[in-house]
Amino acid sequence: MMLRLGIVDFDSSHSIEFTRRLNQVGVSRDQWVEGARIVAGWPGDSRMAPERIAHFRPQIEACGVTVVESPEALLQEQLDGILILSLSGQRHGERALPFLEAGIPTYVDKPFTCAVDDAQQMLALAEKTNTLLFSSSGLRFTEDVTHFQSQQNRYGALLGCLCFGPAKRAEGNPGLFHYGIHTTELLFTLMGPGCIEVRTHFQPDCELVTAQWQDDRLATLRGNRSGSTAYGFVAFCEEGVIPVSVSTRTAYRNLCEQIVLAFETNTAPVPPSTTLEIVRFISASLESEQHHGKPIALAA
Repeated sequence: MMLRLGIVDFDSSHSIEFTRRLNQVGVSRDQWVEGARIVAGWPGDSRMAPERIAHFRPQIEACGVTVVESPEALLQEQLDGILILSLSGQRHGERALPFLEAGIPTYVDKPFTCAVDDAQQMLALAEKTNTLLFSSSGLRFTEDVTHFQSQQNRYGALLGCLCFGPAKRAEGNPGLFHYGIHTTELLFTLMGPGCIEVRTHFQPDCELVTAQWQDDRLATLRGNRSGSTAYGFVAFCEEGVIPVSVSTRTAYRNLCEQIVLAFETNTAPVPPSTTLEIVRFISASLESEQHHGKPIALAA
């Protein structure tokens, strides 16, 4: 069965990039995703990049998507799932609310939210209505990351890691909630949950976040705002130190495949508790920055 999906907000490039891959329009065949189509979308409005809506709307319509004028109209489209693609994580709670209340499986683009309270409210509503809700960066599902994970028995236990990537900032997604969310998700993909404390050393051209896990492992995130914008990590394992460069070429495709699989199976690829911990991590890193590198415990 072909799933019928809808999208909310056209102010992110993900609105057109996800649509192209799911609707198999305007991308090479190796980028196509099977099993679902974007059939309807609401352009919404934007606090961060309103000019993008007019830019992306005709491209999305050219992919065969029906554009509606309200979230309520989307609810009438008999959707099997909804993708909340607002550029600002501060909008995600209000955007997701009507779909969660209606019991429609929901994917929320990164960042999930920019506040712990918002994240808790969304997850609580999803639990109350027994509705699938998840969020993820495509970096989790790239071949370079999944290949490393498949070799863990060879490398031995992960003792810690250094993850790096771009960390351009933007109003509407404070701190690492903007581009830094990708590297944060990479960090948690490798280390797993259980972070208890962070401290941030901030400079205009980069930031270093050192984090401690409850099992005493340490990890570092470097967010770059000058020089190379490459993603990657160095994994410190029992049997070796493994440097990995992470290509994003198939990140959109692989993420869309995971979205379709989640909607088909009603199973989130990222546990809600991990998503909440990531929001706590970034919130704590920003608080540490504002207090000149003071160690900040993650909120319970």
